[in-house]
Amino acid sequence: MTMTNQSPYTINTDSYDINTGKNKHSCFTNILDTMHAQMQAMLSHHNKIIVVRVDLHCEKYTPCNIELSRFMCKVRKRLYSHYKCARFGYLWVREQERSKSQHYHVMLIIDANKIQQPSALLGWLQERWSVRGHPRPYVPENCFYMVHRGDDEAFGEAFYRCSYLAKERGKGYGRVGANNYSGSRVRLKSFN
Repeated sequence: MTMTNQSPYTINTDSYDINTGKNKHSCFTNILDTMHAQMQAMLSHHNKIIVVRVDLHCEKYTPCNIELSRFMCKVRKRLYSHYKCARFGYLWVREQERSKSQHYHVMLIIDANKIQQPSALLGWLQERWSVRGHPRPYVPENCFYMVHRGDDEAFGEAFYRCSYLAKERGKGYGRVGANNYSGSRVRLKSFN
């Protein structure tokens, strides 16, 4: 996988600052590209989005990501049924450093006409992950960003914050064939 430690990072004709610690650390470009594509795709469907960050730690090591995949299905059902979302974007990365088990950094990209403040959703996420036998999810300070379509500054701030997910450190500790990351596949809305 290709990496960069150059900030700003250019995608198409736009440049975004990324979290490289003043060009000391590298980020995977495919993760950055997926993040950008999903944020842009969601903004093509909705005039504003909310980008939410949460970290999920596992009770014990698993060589694959089945537990997270099942959890993301629960999140999808919750967003569709409770909040009446028509779609949502996401990106998660799997990491393991000194701990015996992996953890996941997750970003959710949600229609901000449906959710403008994520505290209730975060409470639900924390409860549902903990009920599965895992430690309570970690919610970082300033864990969400509101981005309106055309607001390049807010887009750049959210992108910079979430570029942490693309960092090189901690990746590659799953079973051969286990993904280090995955993202939604929301497509850009065509304006014919």
